[in-house]
Formats: sequence, structure tokens, C-alpha cells
Amino acid sequence: MRVSAAARGGLASRRVEPGRADIEACYRATDLAWRLKQIPSSATCRGAFFNMLDDRAGTLSPDTQREYRRFFAVHRLSAFRMYSLRDYLTRIVLLSQIHYGEHQIHAGLRELQSGAFDAWAGTLLGRAALAVVTPDLLSVLRVLERAYASQTVVSHARFSVESADSRTIVTRIKQEHVYIESAMVGALEGVARTCRERVEVAAELDGPFDGIVRIRRLGSEEDGPEEDTA
Repeated sequence: MRVSAAARGGLASRRVEPGRADIEACYRATDLAWRLKQIPSSATCRGAFFNMLDDRAGTLSPDTQREYRRFFAVHRLSAFRMYSLRDYLTRIVLLSQIHYGEHQIHAGLRELQSGAFDAWAGTLLGRAALAVVTPDLLSVLRVLERAYASQTVVSHARFSVESADSRTIVTRIKQEHVYIESAMVGALEGVARTCRERVEVAAELDGPFDGIVRIRRLGSEEDGPEEDTA
């Protein structure tokens, strides 16, 4: 089976009043209940990403962070240690439901996960890895490729750059249980934003946990929007 999803312009609209955390709403709107059962108990990710969610909740609104912290009493963790990926996935989906609403969870995941690269880059491991490369998009993606291979980001997922030229970068993601078509699209948009590149990102799934993500390079942020010559 092959399905596709593209990152189309615009971010998830903000809720005026954050809702109450509702895990049943998350189960209705997504395949979270099934997906959690597919994640190996040994799958983990850095505590820095958990802390990112608490930070993002505070940035969205004080009410959003208050409700997030009410549901997750332990909301700050050791940035360096590895913690359950099941827990991380539950948290990011709940935070999206709280702030964006049951029917915009995937749009919210895309926005929330766009901060993942900055969270990793702020760790000791991330700073050391990025200190020796130029801050262009392809170089940074190569650093992420090595970080995934050494399991310094997550323990199970795999990320690689399959091909690249001046217009398109093709990446492959395997064994990724955090939604590729929304959250991981957002993560790569976040990398591009840090590198000050304008991009369009599209995911083509081979299954729920594997697929290709294409990054169309539109130029630097300083260049401004590309004119349509068609």
C-alpha cells in the first residue's frame, strides 16, 4: 500500500480556549490506541524532547500549559536520559488535542514537532555534532543521519538522506512510530527553518512507520517567495 501526504501551506489554527485533555478523543481522531501497541517497550527518545513539549505548551498559552501539566504531573525530565517513546507519543498527541482540538490533532502534531530539532540542537550532543558543520540544510540533515545511526536521538527509528541536488532532497525514514505524515514533516520543516531555507515537504508512506519524505528547496528566507512562471 502506498499513501501520500503533503505539507500544504499554513499551520494549524490556534484555539481561542484550550480544551480539557481527553485521551478518548485522541483515540477517536487518530490510531493512537493501536499505534502504542506496535511500539516496542524498548523504544526510547531523549528527555529533551519531552521538555520541548512542556515549553511549547507554555508558548501556546498559559492555559494550555496548565492543562498539560494537570494531565502529566511529571512534565520536566532529564534532557540527556532516554525515556519511553510510548510516553512521548501519548504526550504530543494529548498536547495537540488540548490546544488544537480533536479534529486538528495531525495539523497540531506538525506544528509541535517542528521544535524537535532545536530541542536536540540545544543538548550537549547536539551542540557538539553541529559545531563542526556549515549551517546549510543538507549538511545538517547529514548530521541528523549520523545521530540517528548512533542512536543519540532515538533508539529505534532510522533516518537517511537518499539523494540530494540543488532543488530536492529525498530522505527515508524507517521504524518511525511518531507520525511521519504530520509530526516528522513538521520536524523537517523545523530543520529547514533553522537553516533559513524555504521548503515544501511531502511524505510518501510505504506503511504506517516507513516512507520517503521529499524536501523541495525554494531558496533562502532572504530571497523571498518564488514567483510562479507558469
